[in-house]
Amino acid sequence: MGKMKVLIFGGTGFVGRNLTVELHANGYQVYVVTRNPSESTNTLEHGVKVIKWDNHSPLTSMNQLPEIDVVINLAGESIGNRRWSKSIKQEILESRIRTTEAIVTAINNRAIQPKLLINASAIGYYGDRQDEEITESEKAGEDFLAHVCRVWENEANKVQSDLTRVVTLRIGVVIGKEGALSRMAMPFKFFLGGSLGEGNQWISWIHIQDLTSMIRFIIEHQELTGPVNATTPYPMRMKEFCETLGEVLKRPSWLPMPEFLLRIVLGQMADMLLHGQRVIPKKLLNTGFEFKFPKLRSALENAMGNK
Repeated sequence: MGKMKVLIFGGTGFVGRNLTVELHANGYQVYVVTRNPSESTNTLEHGVKVIKWDNHSPLTSMNQLPEIDVVINLAGESIGNRRWSKSIKQEILESRIRTTEAIVTAINNRAIQPKLLINASAIGYYGDRQDEEITESEKAGEDFLAHVCRVWENEANKVQSDLTRVVTLRIGVVIGKEGALSRMAMPFKFFLGGSLGEGNQWISWIHIQDLTSMIRFIIEHQELTGPVNATTPYPMRMKEFCETLGEVLKRPSWLPMPEFLLRIVLGQMADMLLHGQRVIPKKLLNTGFEFKFPKLRSALENAMGNK
């Protein structure tokens, strides 16, 4: 039996690059779809094959599209880089739907026939749930991010092929050398760190190494299907999260950023930081997935290079 072939959309981002390393190291043949092959080749693992696609044409327009066993869709405009204007919100939504729609159409037309489609989503699906423990069976929230995740997942679930299992991966805050953590750590480095808002909201997080091994685990465990929470079993309140981050960085966590200031700076995007979700990865725990970094301190120490 040959190598399992995995096609990744959004493979040049923070999660995608780490995922290609994980899969390649474990004997998978990885193909990354990108608009800029020449730029991508330098940042990807040696042996990963790059396929050009303009993000608009049907997937059948790709040259030399091989037979694929797994499609992983991580593509989408970043939600945390810019204030959410009306046009940015539209692009956040459309960038996710556009790629997912193209993948689903190709599967339903039998242009590609993967055994599995893993489509990214986010714990933002659940909206503001305060202290409630959330498993995969909970309904969607009402805010903008919940709407984006709901529409995104609905698109992925339009796959009609009996051959293709669909998993929508509801990802928490990813702890690693890039992404949200580097932005959260910056004020601490200048001794200005503290919680966002009152600090009682929950943060559900996942270390990048656990996220990538989790995706491989899903590929290798056919019983996992539908929505899957990609978080550690130990969410934390914002205040405790920031105190632990300060301790790891050897900096105080003393200067909370009040809600009104967050809203001035970030506009509606502040909701993402002020409204937490206490998410539990019930399906993964029931299937026996083992976390390398289940607790926050060791995850932060690894990400910050202290261990």
